[in-house]
This record gives sequence, structure tokens and C-alpha cells, in this order.
Amino acid sequence: MAKLSVISSLFVAGYGLVFTGSVNAFNWSEATIDSLHNALKKKEVSCEQVVQGYLDRIAQFDKQFNSIITINPQAITEAQALDKQPADSPMYCVPIIVKDNIDTADMPTTAGAIALKNNQPSDDAQVVKNLRQQGAIILAKSNLDEFAIAVRGASSFGGQTHNVYHLEKGPGGSSGGSATAVSASLGMVGLGSDTGGSIRIPASLAGLVGIRPTHALTDLRGVVPLSPTQDTVGPMCRTVRDCTYTLRYTENYSTPERQQQLLSALDEKGLSGAKIAMIKGMFPARNDQNADYWKVIDDAVARMRAAGATVEEVSLPEQEKIAKDYTSLSRYELRDAMTQYLSGWSSDKDNHLRSYDAILQSKGYDPASDEWLKLYNQAGKDKEKDPVYLRNLHGRQDMIRAQIHRVLDGAVRFDAIMYPTLTQLNVPVGKNAEGRANVGLSPFSGLPAITFPAGMTQSSSPEPVGIELLGREFDEPTLIRLVYGYEAHNPVRVAPDLAPELSVNK
Repeated sequence: MAKLSVISSLFVAGYGLVFTGSVNAFNWSEATIDSLHNALKKKEVSCEQVVQGYLDRIAQFDKQFNSIITINPQAITEAQALDKQPADSPMYCVPIIVKDNIDTADMPTTAGAIALKNNQPSDDAQVVKNLRQQGAIILAKSNLDEFAIAVRGASSFGGQTHNVYHLEKGPGGSSGGSATAVSASLGMVGLGSDTGGSIRIPASLAGLVGIRPTHALTDLRGVVPLSPTQDTVGPMCRTVRDCTYTLRYTENYSTPERQQQLLSALDEKGLSGAKIAMIKGMFPARNDQNADYWKVIDDAVARMRAAGATVEEVSLPEQEKIAKDYTSLSRYELRDAMTQYLSGWSSDKDNHLRSYDAILQSKGYDPASDEWLKLYNQAGKDKEKDPVYLRNLHGRQDMIRAQIHRVLDGAVRFDAIMYPTLTQLNVPVGKNAEGRANVGLSPFSGLPAITFPAGMTQSSSPEPVGIELLGREFDEPTLIRLVYGYEAHNPVRVAPDLAPELSVNK
């Protein structure tokens, strides 16, 4: 094929790339890491052209989604430098969208708040550093619920993000910007943070795979905290393969052996002989209003069984006690953890705020957050005397893990437990995503979970429904194997109509 020829690095009339030569087969919409690397290897496209294509997509489509806060001004320069290097690193030229509560030394980290508009860290977060070392390009920083507190997908600095399938609905949160951007193919992979569901909720609503890793494997260096006891960082992707490739370099304490273990989990027969515990108490009651939702679930279970899996309905012991007695630790931990984070580098150059108290005094946040921030301030001051905090800090994880293992390691040894990520369809923009109680099981136990698209509803306005799998500590490979076994034979993801492939003039 002839080489692609680009007329400079310009946005052309907002309609995409214009080429002087013949156009090759690389498609930006729904592209994968494998398709990117194959195109680069065959000289069908350059890294610079790939990055410019995604920048054009941001310019064309993000006006309606509002998913991006900051574009990396050096992205093209970095791509040009990569074009001069061998294309042999695992994440070579992969354009990544990073949630704007994860530090980047070349772009501010605002956590979505006007109060942190000057927040320019002196170094990359460790996960960002790892990915750059493997050849990735940090294309942009994405919008989020400010301070990652809510699940509306809105912030004072970035505004309101909209759902990629239905603009009148919300993106979920708090990693809604990353989810929307990746689903719209404004980047290839997204990074999000998950404290109570903030990767998995928006991934589910955007038709993506989202991985919340084992908490013990999470590297939080350079991540704006919400609750260090629960915070994690993980990938959000259109395919589980791309998430697996990325997870190799976002895990802490990773080794070549572990990375190979993750890759080996990409087995098309991953569901053959698998045993999955379907937690019946975590599914909503059937009614006329959720028939479309339930049809997706029923079809997905049938597909799993057809692929050779045993899916058995079971009960989670003490499910009511778990829901009643335990809560998130974010309200207790944010105050001190935020001050510690902001004190991590000098403010001489960026003049950034240095404490949680300074944020409160600045009023540089959405007024809707004021009540929450004041509540978290008080709870953080008195947490050592609060019995709820102490019960959740010291007893929650062991108790919940014990109940999960009663299922996983009972008379039948299950590979994973399964439940819907959300127990209802999406809600209008501006409202918190509802039906989200299930996602607390992973952060409260510290165990890994992965959400994946089960399918699309067959209504007049189709939207995705996500299913979540939770497994044993450090057993991400088994979860990946199960999801890949489903995805390989059931390509249910649908690209959003609102972000099609850009037209290219020949």
C-alpha cells in the first residue's frame, strides 16, 4: 500500500484528516492496540498520523460529549519522536486518555475543580510513567466528578459530560470522561480511578470493559486521593484484550511472569468448563419496566452456558448485613489524604493550594459539592472516635471476604461470582447513576472486579448493559479469561452513532 500523506498537522474544517496521497485501511473508530501495531508495522500509517487522527476526532466530536479537559500540547511532537524509534515497545504509540486526578508532569491535574486549576505536579504518577516508558502517548486528560466524589460526570472545571449513546443521559462517574472518550474513540485506552465504582459504573454505561484491580496491586503514587483504603487505578477499553495489555503496566509489583500470566488469559475457550456463581440477591426483581434490561442479562447467561460455562444461581451469605453495616471510607479519609497529596511538591512554581482547608476556603468548586466537602471535613477530623469508621476500617474487609469465599470455595469451587454492574438502565444527565449498590462489593473486600458489555437493549433507543465478575485476590487472569471467552464469540459492543469514522478526502 502507498504511504499515507498528511497535509500538515492541522484540523481541516473540523471534518477530519485531508490526505494528498491514497488512503490506507487504518480506521480510528473502534481501533485496537493490535490493529494499530499491525498498521504501523506495515507502514500503512505513522504514529504522528495516528495521533493527529485522534486529535481531529476530539475536535469534531467532543463538543457534544465534553469529555476532555486538557489536550497534551506535545502529543504530535512525542509522536514524531516515536516515529524515529523502533516500533517494538508493548504500548508503542498507544494514545491514552488519563482521568484528570492522575498526575502528569506536562499537564495540570485539576481533579475537575477550579480550586486546583494551578495544580501542576512535578512528576508523572507512577502508572503514567510506566506507560510512557512502554511507548504510550498521553493524549489528553479527561473530565470527572470533581474530587471523584460523585457519579454524575460533572465538575466545576470541566462542566458536564454526556453519555456517548444518549446525550440526554449521564456518563456515570467519577471516571465518566475517560469512559465517554474511549467509547467515542477519542483515544484508544482510558485510565480511571475506582474508589467505590468509578471505573465500572461509567464503563458499563459506555459499553466498555473496565477493570478494578486487586487493591494490594494498586500503585497510588501521584493519584489525587479520595480514600486510600479503597482507591485503585485501572484501564477502561473497548476490548478486554486492550485492557489486559494496559493492565500489565498499571499494576504495582508487576513482574515479567505476572505480565505473561495476564496475556495467557486471553483464551478464546475461556468459558469452557468455567463455573460462575450468579448471585441472585444482587439482581433486580423482574417487572414490565425492566424487561429490556433483563433480556440482555438472560441472553448473556445463555451465551455463557452455550460456550461451556456452568452458571449457577447462589446466594451471598450475609448480603443484607453487608449492605446495612458497611459504608465507604471516603468521607473519613479525603481530608487528610488530600492535604498529604497537595503537600507533595513545592508551590513555588505553580502556586497550587496546599491543603484541604485551603480548598474549602477558596470555594473553587461546584456549589453542589459544598455540603459533601464540609461533611467530609468534619468526618475526617473526628474519625478516630467514630465507631462507623473503626468498624469499616478494621472489620469490613475480613468479614466480606469470608462471605465471598464461602461462595467461591464451597461445595462447588467457582471461578468467579457474577452480578450486574448496575441494577437498572441509565438516568438523565445531571443525576447520580442509580442502582449501584453492587459495585461496593469489590472496594469493600479489596478483591478484583471486571465489568464488561453483556449486550445492548433492543428498545428503540438501545443502550449497553454491563455484567460484573469478581474473583479471588490477585486472580485478575481468571476474570480476564472468562470475559475474553465471552467477548471472542459474542462481539456485542456497538460503536456509538454519535462518533462515527471521520470522512477522509482522497
